[in-house]
Amino acid sequence: MRVFLTGGTGLLGSHLAHELRSHGHGVVALHRRDADTLFLEETECDLVEGDIRDDAEDLSPLMEGCSHVVHGAALVYAGGAWPRVRAVNVDGTRNVLTAARLAGVQHAVHLSSVAVYGDAAPPVDETTPIDSDLPPGDLYARSKREAEEVARGIEEKRGFPVTILRPSAVYGERDRLMAPALKRLLRLPLIPLLGPANNALPVVYAGNVAGAIRLAAEAGRGGTTYDVGFDHPLNQRDLMQWLASGLGLVPRFFTLPAPLVRAGGAVLAQLGVGTPGAKHLPINRLTQLALGDNPFRSSLIRAELGWDPPHQHEAALERTAKSLPR
Repeated sequence: MRVFLTGGTGLLGSHLAHELRSHGHGVVALHRRDADTLFLEETECDLVEGDIRDDAEDLSPLMEGCSHVVHGAALVYAGGAWPRVRAVNVDGTRNVLTAARLAGVQHAVHLSSVAVYGDAAPPVDETTPIDSDLPPGDLYARSKREAEEVARGIEEKRGFPVTILRPSAVYGERDRLMAPALKRLLRLPLIPLLGPANNALPVVYAGNVAGAIRLAAEAGRGGTTYDVGFDHPLNQRDLMQWLASGLGLVPRFFTLPAPLVRAGGAVLAQLGVGTPGAKHLPINRLTQLALGDNPFRSSLIRAELGWDPPHQHEAALERTAKSLPR
């Protein structure tokens, strides 16, 4: 395969670039003019300058010679008003997939999110409807739902095959969202754990998700959707402990009772308080994820594509911590 990749300078995209190159596939990575492309250069990707907000007619020539597209560029709980989020996450998806069709690309993988499920009752899988109510401020989830509609619309109307993957929260080396926020928390004298802290979190390692994306691209099955929300069990205490270990810290934990966490999250949400470091993630949604058991079993991609995540969380979290700026 020769893969045109958007989002390659981000967390998941950079892991995917490495995954594809290590399996002998060519990568053409789209990047903005001011983006840090050092890792992509070291991974021996071909670089092309552009923006997913560019017209499809401008993006299409950049895809010349590519057999596949993986569209991963997005604003992830980055703040801003709806027009800004829509321009990148929704209109950008339309631009990239339309350009891919014009360029004669064979297949596209569109990276969505389990955020599209909203507050759907567990267990959740690919048959679960994505029509539950979303909080008005959850612009990311709204944009990902609309982007999926765009992707499926292009597939149905233009006959262009698309696979959709829905990861849960992703961490890993080059993480600019979750791991840095947890690092700041771990430097406190006492670190709160929300509830019993022994439930499996909806958190996956970027290297494992990258393997799933490669398998989906290689399979090239249009009309398919796969959850990638569960690689290996990871609870809140282990997440914090293993990340602290990589930082050389010895954390001291205390437990906040689950009812208090839920009540506090509800009050803060009513006051319009967002999640620190993830402005559009409602804080009551965060408490629900922290207290509940991971509902995204990701069985279909294991059964159909043979996804067998190779990276365990303990080592991956320590690597992630060591990669963070000191």
